[in-house]
Formats: sequence, C-alpha cells, structure tokens
Amino acid sequence: MIIKSQLPSCSDGEQNQGEAGIDCGGPCKLCDWQLQKELEVVFAEALETKDNYVDLVAKIKNPNREFGAKSFLYKFNLYDSSNNLIFSKDGSSYILPQETRYVVEQKLFLAGEVSRTEFKVQSVTWQKLSDYQEPELLIGGQSFDQQEELSRVIGTLENRSNYDFDRIDIYGVLFDKESKILGVGKTEVRTVLSKESRYFEISWFFPLEGRIERTDVSAETNVFLDENFMKRHGNGIEKFQEY
Repeated sequence: MIIKSQLPSCSDGEQNQGEAGIDCGGPCKLCDWQLQKELEVVFAEALETKDNYVDLVAKIKNPNREFGAKSFLYKFNLYDSSNNLIFSKDGSSYILPQETRYVVEQKLFLAGEVSRTEFKVQSVTWQKLSDYQEPELLIGGQSFDQQEELSRVIGTLENRSNYDFDRIDIYGVLFDKESKILGVGKTEVRTVLSKESRYFEISWFFPLEGRIERTDVSAETNVFLDENFMKRHGNGIEKFQEY
C-alpha cells in the first residue's frame, strides 16, 4: 500500500500543522513578526549616587518600521574589575516602532564597585502598528538648576495628541561638557488630557560629580495598554494585531 504524504496547506486561514501564526511559520513562509530586527542596545551604565546606592540607565533602539515591542523582558548585569557578576536587576518595558528611548532603574543598593554594565533584552512580544501615529508628547520650557545637595530639571509636558493618557513617564539624563552622564531620573504625570500642558520636575538629592552642561528629557506613554491609550474623539480604543 502506498501512503501519500499530505502537502502543507498555507492558505487555509487556520493556525495548524506546526505553524507559528495563521498560514505562516513552521512548514510555511516565515511570519512577518519573525523577520523583525532585534532591539539594539546603544549603551548601558551604572551611576553611583550615595550611601552605596546606584541608578542604572540603558538606551535602546527599535529599528523596525511597523513593529513595536508590546513588552520585552530585560536584565541589567553589573560586573566588578575581575569580571565577576555582582548584581542583577530584572524588569520589563515596551518600545514603539523606530523609537530610541531610555530604560531607568533607580535607588538600588549595591555593595561593591562596578567596572562594567551589561543590558540584555529577552523575550520580546512584537505587535504590528502599521497605521498608527506616534503620540505627540512635547517637552518645552525646560531648565536645570544645580546646587550642592539638590539638582533638578523642570519643564512642561504638552500632549498634542487626540488622546487622553492615564500615565506619561518622563525621563531626564544629565550630561557634562564631555557628554559623560552625571545623573538619570524619571517621574510620571497622571491623567493628561488631549491638548493639555502640565508642569513636571525631576530632582536629585545628592551632589553630582561634575557640572551639568546639557540635559536630555523625553516623554513616553504605553500605547499598548487599553486602559492607558484612550481615543478622545472616537468610540473606544483602537485594537492592533498581536504576536
């Protein structure tokens, strides 16, 4: 008896026969989300603050045009001068298509001197946002003040989007004239309505080792959370395809 092998069907509109998605992956052509470029780590640093505490900062980039990371896990690894792992910090975050942003962890107790900082991206959940428009979150009127025991950055956050956001995170990075990072911080602004402007302040309650010459302040909001991304001039929340 001759048994005929059944050829894979890649157009039946179902996720079967070992496919990673509907009619893609496995025996079929790769799914769009399987072709995405990995998130890039621009840099990662650990900054001593006071009393054996450190702040951690990483700058990451998403090179993909249509896919954002709805969520990804990350890990900061800190090493001593002998390349021994002395501290790890796990977390999760998100990033929009073609976005470059900061990831910040603050006030972490650490007994030991850091020689090298590593930032690793793990377990990315991609989401296609081909027709979306990036939220218009503008930072204006910013200024900084540096004192012996207190430094701060102040400014205004303007939401020019047609959406109300429950939470917007603001990140501040301080640089000296050589572009060395002196400090990192973050704050959040809650319930920001469309076309509304809000005051913000990020403070550092310890001496900074150097003089502030430049600041980089950015605003981020998680458009992947239904409860955060509310369309003000429509009938609900836009849905996007998840992977």
